[in-house]
Amino acid sequence: MTLRYALLLAACWPPVSTAQATVSKEQIKAALVFNFMKFTEWPADQGNGPLVLCLANADRRTEAAFGQVNGRSIDSRTIQVRPASGPDVGACHLLYIQDGTARDMLERVSASFPKVLTVGDQDDFTEAGGAIGLVELNGRVQFKVNMDMLKRGNYKVSSQLLKLAVNLR
Repeated sequence: MTLRYALLLAACWPPVSTAQATVSKEQIKAALVFNFMKFTEWPADQGNGPLVLCLANADRRTEAAFGQVNGRSIDSRTIQVRPASGPDVGACHLLYIQDGTARDMLERVSASFPKVLTVGDQDDFTEAGGAIGLVELNGRVQFKVNMDMLKRGNYKVSSQLLKLAVNLR
């Protein structure tokens, strides 16, 4: 998938209300997270093995949607999707936190595992210290970016992808 196609997918995805007949919000979020992973340059100290995508507070629909990402490859690195649990969160490259106890979890992850890239769908996710927050605006799933958290984790995200964010703080 070319960068242009991926960015077009993220920017022009049909409104959630009309897309639900064929694509669920969870599938849209999983596709966006996959693109975040694809257009992120991972710090060298995180190795060259599989990219581990962990799910926290995920319901069945979210698990099923992210299951479609499991086993896909990015630059010859296979994505492994698994539940987030306790100290194993440190082995995650990206932690997706579904709405719920996001604020409490972010505090624990930020303190113990500052290199884990956090993505969530709580409305104030980036304001609470998350790196990338998925939000629904005007019937579309879009995203906000907390640049301070990206810098803290030493992540380099494609500038073309960042241009699609609804805010950069």
